[in-house]
Amino acid sequence: MLRWVQNFRWRSLRSGLKSKLAKSPSEGDRRIEDNHSPNTLSDSCPCHVRLAKEADSPAIVQFVQAILLHHEPLVRSLHVCRSSASESGLADYIRVLLPDSFTLLAVNPVQPERIVGVAIGRRSCHWDGKRLIERADRTRCDQLRKLLYIWSIVEAEPNLHQHFCTRCLFEIAFLATAIDAQRRGIGLHLTQRSVALARDLGFHFLRMNCTCEYSSRVATKAGLECHWTVPYHHLVDSTEQPVALPDPPHTHIKVHAMALFPDAVH
Repeated sequence: MLRWVQNFRWRSLRSGLKSKLAKSPSEGDRRIEDNHSPNTLSDSCPCHVRLAKEADSPAIVQFVQAILLHHEPLVRSLHVCRSSASESGLADYIRVLLPDSFTLLAVNPVQPERIVGVAIGRRSCHWDGKRLIERADRTRCDQLRKLLYIWSIVEAEPNLHQHFCTRCLFEIAFLATAIDAQRRGIGLHLTQRSVALARDLGFHFLRMNCTCEYSSRVATKAGLECHWTVPYHHLVDSTEQPVALPDPPHTHIKVHAMALFPDAVH
């Protein structure tokens, strides 16, 4: 198993994975123009955003798992949703994140118990990739194991901690919107609120790992810059076969990041 992991990781490195460290964006690009109340979305998106409570955890796990299993391109490409064992494993992983996370919920103001969007924020540390590999090694479901291996690569290989010279970053770990509430700006507003929350908490840098094109577009609109990208067909196993090939337009994984206090970065 260890040899398979090493082949999977290092073969993808040899396939040309390189950091896409672009120049710093202009001050105008960094600024998020948002004149709305910090607790309410715009008139075109009639929902409220609030911090999650401990009692929300079961609903959050169920919501995020359902979106990932049935609608996230990478997860669907790996056929994770076809195994009940993988469903429980994915739920366990989400559940582990919540106690130490900073989660924002978008809820229907008329039905406040109805979640229409979730942004799970957390501390991103340089050892997270290794921990994902350790979790993958303990996972029985082959599809979920591959997913965790891919997530470990995305966490580690951009080297954002070294690039920004920081011990930890704020990470938007999961961004999910209800299918019947999409194209209303919920994902963008949750991302913007997460950026504001990260600043309030004292983080200096923020990252967002985007395994689908739609979340990458949201990150760009929110002012995050693409720092690293890799085509899915470069992620190959020991037989040189692609591990996952989501349908277009989801052809690349992209890692976006931004300095939350750019004037303080020299």
